[in-house]
Amino acid sequence: MTITRQRGWLAAAFLLSIFVFARGSLAQHLSASVGASVSLASANSAQASPQQPGADAPPQPGPKQLSNYVEAGGDYLILTNGYGYWAGGYARGVVTKGNNIWNAEVNGQHEFGDAGVYLAAGDTYNFNSDWYGSVAAGSSIGGFFWPRFRADAFINKKWMGRKQLITTFGFGYYAAKDVHRDHSFFAGSTYYFTKPWILEEGIRFNVSNPGSVFSPAGFAALTQGRNQQHYVTLRAGFGVEAYQLVGPTATLTDFESQTLTATWRQWVGTNWGVNLIGDYYHSPFYMRGGASFGFFREF
Repeated sequence: MTITRQRGWLAAAFLLSIFVFARGSLAQHLSASVGASVSLASANSAQASPQQPGADAPPQPGPKQLSNYVEAGGDYLILTNGYGYWAGGYARGVVTKGNNIWNAEVNGQHEFGDAGVYLAAGDTYNFNSDWYGSVAAGSSIGGFFWPRFRADAFINKKWMGRKQLITTFGFGYYAAKDVHRDHSFFAGSTYYFTKPWILEEGIRFNVSNPGSVFSPAGFAALTQGRNQQHYVTLRAGFGVEAYQLVGPTATLTDFESQTLTATWRQWVGTNWGVNLIGDYYHSPFYMRGGASFGFFREF
């Protein structure tokens, strides 16, 4: 079915209140060097559930490095219109060896009355001082909302005198636990200012089958901070969702949604700290809001 596109002032006001409450969240840890590389979006997406392939752009690999670290935490979100709550926990880690930056995560979630565990791993490889690429794949045990299989691949190029501009192109494949299959293309960029500010943007063109439903989505993110001190990131996403599974046999289809995520990553000691994420989601069917909290340690 086709749902009338909705945005509304209520959504905007609620987005702002979530940001004030969370004090910045999407905890992305960036390196002091523009030449380093690993996706801060994928490294810190405790709430970036891959159960909604049309809602968010794929993780964007950038030159922001979480070189060697482990992190663990949990989340709790409340949904309106009788959809209950989401809750869960995660653990992830990143290890650098030579030109490779390996990453892995385990994410256990309770959503829409069901529970399951998502497992994923990936690698970012530096070809030379200008080019690097990344691949990632994941699957799940239980949880109808998790993908049966998901894979993403990206290629990145650094530009300009300080190599402060990075362009990213990628492809993704998503197999839900029902008949839906998604193929997507991603294009985005990251710009490092001389001041401690980083601007990211991207757009994802997605085609969902059956039906060849086109569902584009985009995002923009602004980060402020320095390595070993703090990073505060505000990320806004918007687009069309071809479908969303809310039950083993229940699907929401063809609608617009908006997200706002705020992250505050704070170093407490020399090599450890905390990660706070505030997350808000709006669609014609329900609103979702909550937070995630985690501890990280570098080694």
